[in-house]
Amino acid sequence: MHRLHVRTSRYLRRAALVTTTLAIVAGAIGSTALPAAAAKKPVIPSQSQVDKANAAAQAKASQIGQTEAQLAAANASLDKLNNQVEAVVEAYDGAMAKVDAAQQQLATAQSNLAAANKARDDAQIQMNQFAAASYRGAGGLDRLSALMTSDSPGAFLTRASTLSALARHEQSVISLMTSSQDAQAAAQNAANAALADQQVQLQAAAKAKDAAIAAVNAQAGQIAAINANQLNLNAQLAVLRGTAKDLATARADGLKRQAEEAAAAAAAAKAAAARAAAARAAAAAAALVAQKRAAALAQQQEAAAAARQGSSSGSSDAGSSSSGYTNNGAGIVPPGGQSISTSAQRQGAIAFAESQIGVWYRWAGAGEVGPTVTSTGVQKVPGYDCSGLTMQAFAAVGISLAHYTGAQWDEGLHVSQAQLQPGDLVFFATNTNDPSTIHHVGIYIGNGQMVDAPATGEQIGIHNAFRPDYIGAVRL
Repeated sequence: MHRLHVRTSRYLRRAALVTTTLAIVAGAIGSTALPAAAAKKPVIPSQSQVDKANAAAQAKASQIGQTEAQLAAANASLDKLNNQVEAVVEAYDGAMAKVDAAQQQLATAQSNLAAANKARDDAQIQMNQFAAASYRGAGGLDRLSALMTSDSPGAFLTRASTLSALARHEQSVISLMTSSQDAQAAAQNAANAALADQQVQLQAAAKAKDAAIAAVNAQAGQIAAINANQLNLNAQLAVLRGTAKDLATARADGLKRQAEEAAAAAAAAKAAAARAAAARAAAAAAALVAQKRAAALAQQQEAAAAARQGSSSGSSDAGSSSSGYTNNGAGIVPPGGQSISTSAQRQGAIAFAESQIGVWYRWAGAGEVGPTVTSTGVQKVPGYDCSGLTMQAFAAVGISLAHYTGAQWDEGLHVSQAQLQPGDLVFFATNTNDPSTIHHVGIYIGNGQMVDAPATGEQIGIHNAFRPDYIGAVRL
C-alpha cells in the first residue's frame, strides 16, 4: 500500500510535469503564431514625392500661361502690323495706278507727236515742191499764162492774186504744222517728267510695302516659334501630370494595401491568441485527466505520462522565422517569395529589351507613341520608362508585371548579388537600406551589366548594373 502511494505520488508529479510542459508548449504556440511569416513591406511613394511631382506639373502649367500671354501680345502686334500693311499696300496700288495713267498720257503724247511730225513732213514736202516749181519759173509762166489768157488787165490781176493767195496758204499750213509739232514735243516732255515722278513715288511705295510685309513675316515667324514652344511645353506638362497621377495612384493603392495587411495581421494575431488560449485550456484539461488517472490507475498513468512527456519533448522545439530584411553586403534580400519564370523566359525578356536599344526614354512610357524628348527636341515617337521596359519585356514571354518599380520589387524571389543570373531584375534606390526609395530598375544580362531605360533625353542601352545606388535583385 505504501509502495502504491509512492508510485502514485511519483505519477502525480509526472502529471504535473506534463501539465507544465503542455502549458509551455501552448505558450510557445501562441508566441510563434503571432509574428507568422512577415509579409514583404510594400513600397509606397511618399507624400513629398507626390507633392514634388504636382509642383513640377504646376510650374510647367505656369510656364505655359506665360507663353500664352506672349502669344496674345504677339498676335495683337501682328494685327497692328497687318493694318499697317493694308495701308502701305493701298498706297502702293495707288502709286501703280498713277504710273499707269502717266504711261497712258505719255503714249498719247507720243502718238500725237508722231502725227504732228508726219503732217509737218507732208507740208514740208509740198512746200519744197512749190519752191522748186517757182525756182524753175513755173510761177512766172503761170502769171504769163494768166496774162496771155486773160481777156483784160482786170482778169489778169484777179488770176495773179489768186496764185499768190494759194502760195500764202501753203506757207501758213507749214507754219501751223511746225507749231503743232513743237506743242506735241512739249507735251511729250511733260509726260516724260510726270512718268519719272510717278515712278519715283512708286519705288518709295514699293520700299514701304516690302518693309511692312517683312515686319509681318517676322512677327508671324515669332508667333510660329511661340506656338512650337507651347506645343513642347504642353507635351512636357502631359508627361508631368501623368507622373504625378501615377505616383498618387501608387501611393493610394499602397496605403490601401498596407491597411488591408494591417487588418489581416490583427485578425491573424487575434486568431493566434484564440488558438493559444484553446491550447492552454486543452493542456489544463489533459493535466486534470492525468491526475485523475494517476490516482485510479497508476500503471496506466505511468505509461500515459511517459507518452505525453515524449510527445511534449518532440513538440517543444518551436522554430521562429526571421522577419525583416537580410543585408549580405551586396544588396538586401527580403525573405519569402518564389521564382515564377524559367531560364528560357528570362532569356526571352533579355532579347526583347535588347531589341529596343536606341529607343528614347519617356515618362510613363511602355512602347507606345507619344511626346518624347529626343536629341532634336520633343517628337511623337515610341518611348519607355524603366519599369515600362521591364513590364513589356516580361509580357513578351507571358509574365505580367505592374508598371511600377515598387510593385515589381514585391514580385518573385529576392536574390543576392552573388546569386544573380541573366534575366533577373536589378533595382536602385536613393537609400540602399530602404526599398521605399527605389527609383529605377533594369534587366541583368551578365558580366556586371544590364539593359535599361536610363532617364529623360537618353536612349535604352547597356549600362553598369552595380552602381553605388544598387539595392537588390529579384528573380521572377
